[in-house]
Amino acid sequence: MISLEQVVEDDDIDDMALEGLTEGGNSQDREALPKKQRFNFVVVGLIMSILGLSLVLFVVYVFGFTTLKQERAQRQLLNVFTTPAGAVPLSGQLPPDGSPAAILKIPAIGVNQVVVQGTTARQTALGPGLMTQAARPGTIGNAVILGRRTTSGAPFRNLGLLHEGEAFQVISGLGSFNYIVIQTGVVQAGAQDPASPVNRAQVTLMTSGDANGTAGSLYVVGRQTNAPGAAKKPKYQPASYERGLSGDPSAIPASILLGLVYCAGIVFTVLAYGRYRQSLWTVYVLSTPILLALAFWWFENLYLLLPSTM
Repeated sequence: MISLEQVVEDDDIDDMALEGLTEGGNSQDREALPKKQRFNFVVVGLIMSILGLSLVLFVVYVFGFTTLKQERAQRQLLNVFTTPAGAVPLSGQLPPDGSPAAILKIPAIGVNQVVVQGTTARQTALGPGLMTQAARPGTIGNAVILGRRTTSGAPFRNLGLLHEGEAFQVISGLGSFNYIVIQTGVVQAGAQDPASPVNRAQVTLMTSGDANGTAGSLYVVGRQTNAPGAAKKPKYQPASYERGLSGDPSAIPASILLGLVYCAGIVFTVLAYGRYRQSLWTVYVLSTPILLALAFWWFENLYLLLPSTM
């Protein structure tokens, strides 16, 4: 027969075993919790570093890489004048948008740039742009050339240093034309537009009023000093995005699509971190170049949404 003392001893043993199991489970839970927290901190840190690198890349692209692209584009555009492709601008015909239309020389501020046809953000990223719906340089009317002030080589960064009486030159398919500065200033939105048509031969150079593109437009008006040429006058007014007031609307779809792709890349990266917890740095090394490439592509289109004279 089992005595009362044996029953009590057995109960004590069971209680001790249960306490041991409970303490062991709590210990494992306490160890697992810090590991999970550390993992979450590592993932957040890695994602923040990717976003930080992307932001740095955007700044580098806008203020550095666009200059390299513009310098390369200028060399290519200049070569066009010495190849069969230069027959259009040199023949006096209106070249297609993005093609070289003239050469602008402003000795006082060191400008010697190929002017492209068109003034959207995509075109002024290549060099100063000739407004299509305005007069052509060398003809009766107001020929308008827009240039960037802070990005893409900033060809017009010193435009505000020009003074009345200083000279510049425009060489186009219609000939070589000389100009004397007769007026400079800054115009705010709603004021009289310096790009308005006139009945004399002149060129108006325009850029952003400040480095941020938010302080109106800085302009310089040059009166032609030699005989004007002849060309057809434009029939339509330029759109707002052709006047340096906004970015290129054609870049909006690509910017949205690439932004979604970039966000999806970040989501997949986070999922990869969760699945391959023992290989976080491997995932980081493999995913970061892809994300940065997507960001670079995205920023390239976002840049075109900025004002075309910034």
